[in-house]
Amino acid sequence: MNVQEVREKFPMTKKYAYLNVANHGPPSLPVQDAVRGFLDDWDNLSRHGDKRTEEACVSFGKLINARPHEVCAQPNTSAGLTAVAETLKWRRGSNVVINDLENSANQVPWLSQRRRGVDVRIISGVDGAVRVEDVEEAMDDNTVALSISHVQWLTGARSDLRTLASIAHDHGALLVVDGIQAAGSLAVDVKRDDVDFYACGSYKWLLGPSGAGFLYVREELIDDLEPSFYGYRAVGKLDLDKPKLKETAKKMELGEPAYLSFVGTKAGVDMFLELGPGAIEERVLKLSGMLHDGLAELGVDLMSPSDEGLRSGVVSFSIDDAAKLRDQLRAAGIVVSLRPIGIRVSADFYNTEEEVERLLEHVGAFLS
Repeated sequence: MNVQEVREKFPMTKKYAYLNVANHGPPSLPVQDAVRGFLDDWDNLSRHGDKRTEEACVSFGKLINARPHEVCAQPNTSAGLTAVAETLKWRRGSNVVINDLENSANQVPWLSQRRRGVDVRIISGVDGAVRVEDVEEAMDDNTVALSISHVQWLTGARSDLRTLASIAHDHGALLVVDGIQAAGSLAVDVKRDDVDFYACGSYKWLLGPSGAGFLYVREELIDDLEPSFYGYRAVGKLDLDKPKLKETAKKMELGEPAYLSFVGTKAGVDMFLELGPGAIEERVLKLSGMLHDGLAELGVDLMSPSDEGLRSGVVSFSIDDAAKLRDQLRAAGIVVSLRPIGIRVSADFYNTEEEVERLLEHVGAFLS
């Protein structure tokens, strides 16, 4: 990967060391051009929004190794997770297993199932990660779903999806994954990892505009899914007595999508497919490794796992007066996030080693 050529596609890199993609991705030229092109087409009454939304779903499917009929459009990650939570067949005595590290987007949809009498079992994270042994202990044969982030939003801990899927399936449960902090930064393969549902939004590592999302549904589950709520896009044949739902993951869709957002997001995803998800993951993990190791040498309190097998593109650390450091970094043109556990840094494939070194130098100066 020629990083300098890649950076030419990201105008923001000329102004900032943008290390904040876990919050919002910067608008690349391909995404900007796609959005402007859609507006021009709209002005000429040729927007073809439904076709383009479907094309975006196909591209996302390629990114995570899913078939086209296994992917549907959603407004965002939370909507996709809610659609799953509201569709699963809950029985008397059912439980779902989540954890306390999750973003609320992957907690609220499950907590809301308490109204149905579902036992929501919440695992406590240890050192910023969810331990496999704790998952095993929490699950039993009444567990309907295990829901977890592929990458945790605060600590960056990466989940071993294949192992978690095996544990879930041993109990007859389903593995539901929040993928918004992984897809676009890691090489995702839902088939390899035997994932049942994978939800993802557009505006972080996928580098698209807000308002687009995707939901993967494993092929073998589609026929038995009976959504408790759906819209006209889910219907294959309209029968006023009993609408016939589509025989694909699209049975989980609602109404008209944010076409512009899907068009822009497709352009970002297609850029990843051209560069190669494996090459992007290698680049992201190289930069996050530099961050992690450099911060460790500075002696800050790292909130992200030290185990290389658990690392992702997200690196967080705790420091006294974190807000002041964040402001000083911003004044120096280095953009990071202030989060409840401290400073969160997220470098993407367009970032450079020099930008990481600049960040480390500023942190070192702040500590001295």
